[in-house]
Amino acid sequence: MFKFILLFIVAIGIYITSINRIFSHDKIKKIPIKSHENQQIQVDYFTKDENHLLDNIQKEDITQKKEDNSLEKEINSFFKDADNFILKDNYQKAIDVYNKIINKLKNSKNNKLLEKLAKAHLLKAYIYRNYLENIDNAIIEYDAIIEKFKNSNNVALLKLYYNAQTLKAYLLDKDEAIDIYDEIINKFADSTNKELIKKFISAQYSKAYISNSQEKLNIYDEIIKKLQNTTDKELLKELASVEFYKAKLLNDSFKNTSDATDVYDELIAQFDGYEDNEFKQIVADALFAKSYVLMEDDREESMEILDEIIDKYKNTQVTSLKKNLEFSIINNIELALIEDIDDENYRDLADKYLSEEEIDPELDMLAILRDAKDCDQDEAFESWKERYKDYQFEDWSFENLKRWSNSIEDAEVKERVKRYLDEFIKHDANYQSK
Repeated sequence: MFKFILLFIVAIGIYITSINRIFSHDKIKKIPIKSHENQQIQVDYFTKDENHLLDNIQKEDITQKKEDNSLEKEINSFFKDADNFILKDNYQKAIDVYNKIINKLKNSKNNKLLEKLAKAHLLKAYIYRNYLENIDNAIIEYDAIIEKFKNSNNVALLKLYYNAQTLKAYLLDKDEAIDIYDEIINKFADSTNKELIKKFISAQYSKAYISNSQEKLNIYDEIIKKLQNTTDKELLKELASVEFYKAKLLNDSFKNTSDATDVYDELIAQFDGYEDNEFKQIVADALFAKSYVLMEDDREESMEILDEIIDKYKNTQVTSLKKNLEFSIINNIELALIEDIDDENYRDLADKYLSEEEIDPELDMLAILRDAKDCDQDEAFESWKERYKDYQFEDWSFENLKRWSNSIEDAEVKERVKRYLDEFIKHDANYQSK
């Protein structure tokens, strides 16, 4: 498996921001109030009765805003009081303060104040869950938010609904958690709002994390279907991510290399025309991943794909794409060793495009293994050990080299190659154990 790129972290967890971060937008932007003179100009086109009615509506609106601003200041003061009680480990007093906030805001129609209502419930739940170890009461607080906001049309409140649902799911068993994720998925399935689509995706991933391989595959297909017609670049990156997950699942769990490579081909075709570096990276990673899954069964095609990466990105100045170039050149040098092909062209490419300091230990190791097929390399190996005594192999797997050495038919050559390979593996293990 040679030099490899870690494309994605497979263990997917739900990302829930901290309470402070969730409510980082607490401050209400004050709306300037028009002067009486401007108001008069605006209503010149209405009758006297209509003017009077509009004046009353505007005055009520201004009064309501003043009341809301005053209430907001009072609520912020309550939150500070609760913080002080928590610092003193007086959790019941903090809960009492949160209850005051909840009672003051439970009938509010102001969405910003309703966000503060949710904050009070969430902080109560946090105390019950983490300090008082009362899971049932924590769930009651989450349920209060869920019930309050489940029918809202406001995106910020629906995101709080999502947060409460997922935090509740953490406290339940697998089947109950899946039911919650299904509620979220069904609620946002038809949404066209980007933020809510992202919550739909997150709920799907959370469900996938606790599902079996076939269920995961079905979930990935649902996400792909949701995103297949999007033109939003942020959502297109989400689409690419789920397609990578699907391809990896097909290859690793289902051992279906053909379908996995088809997914990579779809990724390449879909994103190859974009000029953004992020999408170029998607194409480079898809090409590399495709070559990776073909290395064992079709090394010739694997090398051809790596050649394509080299040709595409040999002049790139993008750091991450340079890494794809480096790995592709080194992998083809190793494949040339395994296939008993002249590697001179790839070594020339390494000299021209790669940093000697980063790749010389690997190139020298592969040269020693190559030459060990013909004769002892004790002197070269001792020189390697001295020169690179502090070197650690990063992003490297010896599995294909081990398979190759075990496949050598000549017993003497096999013993000699395996001896040096074992020493390189031992060097790597010793360094990692330090």
